[in-house]
Amino acid sequence: MRKRIAAVFAVFVSLVLAQEPVEVKRAPAPVPPLLQQYDFGAQVKALQDTHAAPDDSAKPNFVMTGPPAQPQLPPPPKDLHPKDVPLNQIEREAVRVSERWRGEGTQPAAGPDGRVLYSYGAGLPTVVCAPLRVCIVELQAGEKIVGEPHLGDSVRWNIAPAMYGSGDQSTFIIVLKPQGPGLDTNLLVTTDRRAYYLRLISKSEEYIARIAFAYAEDDNSRKWQQQITAQRAQEKLERRSTETPEAMIAADKLNFDYRIKSRNDNIRPRRVFDDGAKTYIQMPAEIRHREMPVLLVIGTDGKVEMTNYRVKDRTYIVDRLFDRANLVLGSGKKAQKVEISREPKG
Repeated sequence: MRKRIAAVFAVFVSLVLAQEPVEVKRAPAPVPPLLQQYDFGAQVKALQDTHAAPDDSAKPNFVMTGPPAQPQLPPPPKDLHPKDVPLNQIEREAVRVSERWRGEGTQPAAGPDGRVLYSYGAGLPTVVCAPLRVCIVELQAGEKIVGEPHLGDSVRWNIAPAMYGSGDQSTFIIVLKPQGPGLDTNLLVTTDRRAYYLRLISKSEEYIARIAFAYAEDDNSRKWQQQITAQRAQEKLERRSTETPEAMIAADKLNFDYRIKSRNDNIRPRRVFDDGAKTYIQMPAEIRHREMPVLLVIGTDGKVEMTNYRVKDRTYIVDRLFDRANLVLGSGKKAQKVEISREPKG
């Protein structure tokens, strides 16, 4: 096998050595057809002779083809950045008044739970925030935000609503976070009670965590609210103590000895009785759809006496006993009247 491979290799070598040598020459790279017409010699000569007059023959005798040149843009209009609008004397004075209000600010005070208190309406409150920190603006308890707050710089400031508490004590808060230090803008918040206008500043480290407001009308309104609540509670307590249900009145204490005299059946009571302390006048069911007459208690001297009474479920509840009384509807000669008198016990 080895002898056969050696013989084949010897034949291959003899064939290679028997071939004639081939001459190899280096040919210049072909010139593109577009550059074949270009006279490089004339261009080199023109560049060497810097004092020679321009010769049109030295210019290339062909036209370069390619993408079209970009057209020149016209200059920007002169009114692209208009000047400020001039202000008259009244407008300048209005600006100065607003500047004085913004410059006055309002003196902060310490409040509960870390709050910084500003007096509402006394000046322009300033909220100092910092990146990676949360600042909150707390509104009055029970106050509701109307619409979306307006930020002067809504790109570099983040704002979100929040709330705590429930019922009348629910409190809305506004969460503020700046995206970087050195920002200065303003914020407008409208509620169902008032409008808040604040200045927002961002610092790298310093910030106010929580601000709230002190309201001048808080003390008076709180006192009035407490008085009204106490008065309503007292009235409710009195009604419960004086309005005794009929089912709870002992039958042995009831007195039905009353005489009713009337020519007007539409306002004639169905019955009149007392329990020894109060007098009850029950009216017909149809009275619900009519005007209720006025009760007038007649004294021993024949004059009308002031008395307390109220109407519940078509029944007059009088806080006393009386011998004579009238139910009167209307006035003058056309007035309708019912006479009620208590019969003496024999």
